Formats: sequence, structure tokens, C-alpha cells
Amino acid sequence: MRLQGLAFAAVLAATTAAWAQEPGNPIDARVRSSSAAAQSYQGPLDGSWTLVSSEGHAILAFQLVDKPGGQSPLEGVWRDLRRPAVPGDIGFVDGLVRSPGGLAITINATPGAPTISIALHSDPTGGWAGVMHENDADVVVKMRRN
Repeated sequence: MRLQGLAFAAVLAATTAAWAQEPGNPIDARVRSSSAAAQSYQGPLDGSWTLVSSEGHAILAFQLVDKPGGQSPLEGVWRDLRRPAVPGDIGFVDGLVRSPGGLAITINATPGAPTISIALHSDPTGGWAGVMHENDADVVVKMRRN
């Protein structure tokens, strides 16, 4: 009897896993629809973004808050993806300034250290492109939505 119960559980698990991956799964469709509806009430910059070099190497991760209407001040946090996660490689974004077609980000990673500044302009793909200035060097970057 135990073997039959295990076989039934295995078939049930396989059937459930297959059902969950079906493109027409009504539960998944409902979750996606609800998520899209909630996101539609936020500003266009709300969400997770990654800043990458021109070679495609991840530099910084951002989580931005853009309140409904997209006119409120932006808020955000960042994490340095170039190093293992350690204290000091994550923090609040010090400055987020939106302008028509532009975005300026300022980060003071370590008190007393030079500020990291990022100047971006919107690009045709829906992302952002520009330059990051860090330690007296400029790096060409793109910021893409995750």
C-alpha cells in the first residue's frame, strides 16, 4: 500500500508541475495580470534595474521607487555587483533627478570617498544609456530593467 501511495504522489506531483507550466494556466495568467495592473499604477522608473558596462558587465543594481503619476521625487537603493556582497556595497541612492529624457544618479558609497555620478538619457529600447563617473574615470554604461 505504501508503494501505491508513493506512486500516486509522484504522478500527482508530475501532473501538478506540468499543469503549472502550461501557457494557458489560469492561475499564472491571473498572477501576471494582477502584477501588470499593479505596476501600471506606478511611475515608469519603478522597479529593478541593472547598470552594465558597454561590454555587458553588471556594475550596479538599483531598486527604484517611482510613485504613481511619475511626478513625485524618486527614491532608490543600490548594490555594487562588482564585488561579493559585504557591508558598504549597498545603500540608499543619494540623488535621483529626473528630467525630460534624462536621469542623473548620485551615490556616495563611502563617507569621505569620491561620489559616483551617473548621467543617463533614454534610449530607443526603453532603457537608459550614458556615462558613469567614478574615481576620475568615465565609463560608458547602459541601465536596463530587470
